[in-house]
Amino acid sequence: MQESNPEASLTWQITPDLLSVIRLDGVFQAVNPAWEKVLGWRQDELEGRSYGDFVHEDDISSSVAAFAKVTGGDPVLEFTNRYRSKDGLYRWLRWVAVPENDLVVCTARDITEDRQNVEVIEEQRSEAELREQFLAVLGHDLRNPLAAVSSGVSILSRRLEDPAHLEVVDGMRQSTSRMVELVNNMMDFARVRLGSGIGLNRQSVTDLSETIRRIVDEMKESTPRADFEVSHKANGAVRLDIPRIEQVLSNLLGNAVTHGDLGKPVRIDCVIEGERLTLMVCNAGPPIGPHARQHLFQPFLRDEVQRSQQGLGLGLFISSEIVKAHGGDLTVLSNDDETCFTIEISG
Repeated sequence: MQESNPEASLTWQITPDLLSVIRLDGVFQAVNPAWEKVLGWRQDELEGRSYGDFVHEDDISSSVAAFAKVTGGDPVLEFTNRYRSKDGLYRWLRWVAVPENDLVVCTARDITEDRQNVEVIEEQRSEAELREQFLAVLGHDLRNPLAAVSSGVSILSRRLEDPAHLEVVDGMRQSTSRMVELVNNMMDFARVRLGSGIGLNRQSVTDLSETIRRIVDEMKESTPRADFEVSHKANGAVRLDIPRIEQVLSNLLGNAVTHGDLGKPVRIDCVIEGERLTLMVCNAGPPIGPHARQHLFQPFLRDEVQRSQQGLGLGLFISSEIVKAHGGDLTVLSNDDETCFTIEISG
């Protein structure tokens, strides 16, 4: 070859891209060494053969059309097709081809891994959408039968007198309440992931003491060993969706009594100052590890996070989304003395 020819250059020899010169009849005139590294074909196995001998059958028509375009004088940019490697498998190549005199000069890059990554991401996205739609339908369909069970349990609790029977009914009531909470979390999760978000019905609130007392009483019923210390100061008004704030507080208190040290009280500090709410839930117990904190407000935590002291599945995720919907922040600080979740909302 003459030194002016591309195959005589150093770039031709060492580039990882697949370079080739193709005659107008579609036959490889020259290929660089990268072809053997990527596809396994030696230069003497490619030169003198038609490019079409290696194209996947489903890509032949588009490849012929692209080659006709470049031989007609127009460059072809970002064209992709599948090429057969020596082991019989196919690799995705992205081509740039330009006409030069009576030849076509081409460069191609192996994009197989990129294509596979895109396919995996699309598959995972489709599976995630299907799971979220399933959760939404399941949660919706479970609500009515759960409401019927809850109503029936309430009627039984008022009519029974035998303490043993009342104890059974009370266990049923607690289990039903737990199922309702799980369904509500599933519904909220589906709303967030499917784009409708957490809906709010906000009103001006000047005092949360009754709300806190009600949630604390519920926690005492389900966890009699737990003790609570409540501090409430109010000097202003903030716009809140009370049922949603109750949901967040219930999740945080449930987190505290489940993963904290029940030998020490759970502390609840609530301050309404001006148009700002600061609500803290603190518990004693082992600290949350740094890695667990990074994923604490994500749904369906990974195994290494679930093994931590604070992995709760959907509860903290939903709580975080509710606070975000209020325009606020839910944060956590954890050390050897205590773990504190803090809600801050203005408005």
